[in-house]
Amino acid sequence: MKKIKKTINKYDNFEDTYKKAYIGLPKDFNSIKKPLFLTLDKFKKNHLNIKTKKKYPVLFFMHGSAGLTYGKKYKDEVLKENFIFFAPNSFKIKNRPTYKTPTKLKNYEQVHKLRVAEIFYNIKKLKEFEFIDFNNIFLMGSSEGAHAVSKYKGNEFKGRIIAAYSCEKNYYSNDFKIGAKKKDPILNIIGTQDEYFSSYSKYENKEVTGNCASTLLKYKNAKVVILPKTKHNVIENQYTIPEVINFLKFHTKY
Repeated sequence: MKKIKKTINKYDNFEDTYKKAYIGLPKDFNSIKKPLFLTLDKFKKNHLNIKTKKKYPVLFFMHGSAGLTYGKKYKDEVLKENFIFFAPNSFKIKNRPTYKTPTKLKNYEQVHKLRVAEIFYNIKKLKEFEFIDFNNIFLMGSSEGAHAVSKYKGNEFKGRIIAAYSCEKNYYSNDFKIGAKKKDPILNIIGTQDEYFSSYSKYENKEVTGNCASTLLKYKNAKVVILPKTKHNVIENQYTIPEVINFLKFHTKY
């Protein structure tokens, strides 16, 4: 925790990951007629009177190095299931470390520390909202964001979804360990032709399995979906979104 707080304090405007975060709201939220998707600061400015007494399950989404492009597609589907969608905005951090693959391991690790800190910071800030069901909040990430999702050690989340990441010690992360508890529900979705994390990756310099199966052997509520002929962007596969939605619905308890 001290290391995470040190990372947060390193950046002058870390709070903007929350202020400028994205929030998606289903159409029955506070009597709105159609789903909303906007930044959190605009939501708080335009929706001062929240009358709903209902508590909503949440998909807390960590975007990848390309931003929220893929996350918006997941957002559209979870809103149909009356979930709230929330995504910290990592790109708002001034002097944010970045990388371009291939690069040195230390450059990846700088970003990894930052992304884990975003989860720690934002999940605590979300407690200001009474309409969030904290018994049913799920953590999901894609690629770079999935690495943070898999490593985060907090117990605030009902389950985790790791998309387009393989949960292994490799060129991208030399000291990898799952942060979830052994009983936590976990879904891993990855393609056999992933350009970065499969055994076919041109960046890999050691043998890897290309998925989270071996790492999750002791996690009794884990599921690994390996998609044939699928590259890094797993959302392009027709089975990805149904797997995500089924996981969320199956593990949401009221």
